[in-house]
Amino acid sequence: MGEMMLVAFFLGLAAGWGATHAEDHAKWLLSLTFSINGDLIKAVELRAIALAGCVTLAAVASWLVSEDHAVPLAIGVLVGVLLPRLQERFRAARTPDYDS
Repeated sequence: MGEMMLVAFFLGLAAGWGATHAEDHAKWLLSLTFSINGDLIKAVELRAIALAGCVTLAAVASWLVSEDHAVPLAIGVLVGVLLPRLQERFRAARTPDYDS
């Protein structure tokens, strides 16, 4: 049972991390589906749709591969979304600012 929770966590982690990479695909899919210009889609909406799509795919994969573990999946998504942003802030804090 513990290893299946770990699988759900890693699926959530992949979904959270992959959502930023799926934004271009979501933009293309939305513009194709609704016959609208891709530039009209707001960035916040695009991120939300990409994240929702990745989480849905991870939830279905978790359901197919293992039992239904929503909490590890949600924690994995949270870590997957926050970890790249925290790494970027850490890198930005370490980079000297020569302009000031």
